[in-house]
Amino acid sequence: MLVRITGEIKNYPWGSKDLIQEHFGLGEAGQSVAEVWFGTHEAGQSKLVTSGQNLAEAIGSKLSFLVKFLAADSPLSIQVHPNPAQAKAGFAKENAAGISLTAPERNYKDDSHKPEILIALTEFEALCGFRPRAQLLEIFLAFSESEPRFGELAALAATDATVEEIFSELLEDKALAQRFSDSVEPIETDSLAGQARTLVVGLLNKYPGDTGALVALSLNHVKLAAGQAVYLPAGNMHAYLSGLGLEVMAASDNVIRGGLTSKHIDKAELVQITDFSELAEPVVVSKKLAEGLVEYPVAASEFRVYRAQITGANLLADLDLPAGAVIVCVSGEIAVGTSLEEREVLKKGEVVFVSEAKKFSLSGSGDAFVVLGS
Repeated sequence: MLVRITGEIKNYPWGSKDLIQEHFGLGEAGQSVAEVWFGTHEAGQSKLVTSGQNLAEAIGSKLSFLVKFLAADSPLSIQVHPNPAQAKAGFAKENAAGISLTAPERNYKDDSHKPEILIALTEFEALCGFRPRAQLLEIFLAFSESEPRFGELAALAATDATVEEIFSELLEDKALAQRFSDSVEPIETDSLAGQARTLVVGLLNKYPGDTGALVALSLNHVKLAAGQAVYLPAGNMHAYLSGLGLEVMAASDNVIRGGLTSKHIDKAELVQITDFSELAEPVVVSKKLAEGLVEYPVAASEFRVYRAQITGANLLADLDLPAGAVIVCVSGEIAVGTSLEEREVLKKGEVVFVSEAKKFSLSGSGDAFVVLGS
């Protein structure tokens, strides 16, 4: 089976009014297009272009993963995703409490975990995992010169206080969030502290008084070039800030939020499922498999992600197809062929689902991502 599929467009307020429209020709001009979903998740079903049939019906099953275009013009929430045991327990607990699946206060929409990877398609900014303690102490000390509260936080960070304890101080200090922009004086922006101050002030301008902006200080501020990626396993605290990316995740919609959002925030649950380990290097190191083919290694059983850069002198022939796959063209023109003598030619923004064949090949000139399921 080799079929073209459509994506489900999501018009969330934080989305961009031009990134997805201009790059892929999807969505209406002037609307905030935040995400386009490709997969079989109930909240965003792909359909076959030829017939309009739901992909899940066409293949008789559901995919283990979900692929998205994501375009952020404003920051997404500070959030974490649960591990499998936490997801099952949380889903059962909210069901037992009679909370509707569509209720705004619902944390767990299903009983699955949600490991995910974000691959930048343009320059992309994100917060990902807790920064090393030495960096946090440097920021607190620099801020303490004009705001005494950061002197207290620096003293805490200099002791054997846990990351969770420092995080909790930031998460609950509404007074500091209210006065931060006025009380913390500008610092040279090339410095770590200067960049951190600029980040927090920008977040507070969008979300006045939100302690999620203070929490951002404790997280790695990552600036990705196109093709770079961050991987977000269970418990990884993160937020996407700006840019266009390709997101791949286990087929789940479980999100627990702690700030920078108008949606439901559950600080107690956030603390319960967060992994407070320090993350010194948040950027994924890709692995070259062949000329024009790299893998983004992830510790997830539901999916594997590859980037294929095809030129006239470089085609990828007879690649193994152990399970169903979604192939997304993000630039140029890519021809997808299978060992069953099927063929589709994709332009940027076009997507196919392929299965049943033992092999597939890519040719043409362009850039594509291949997501294999379990």
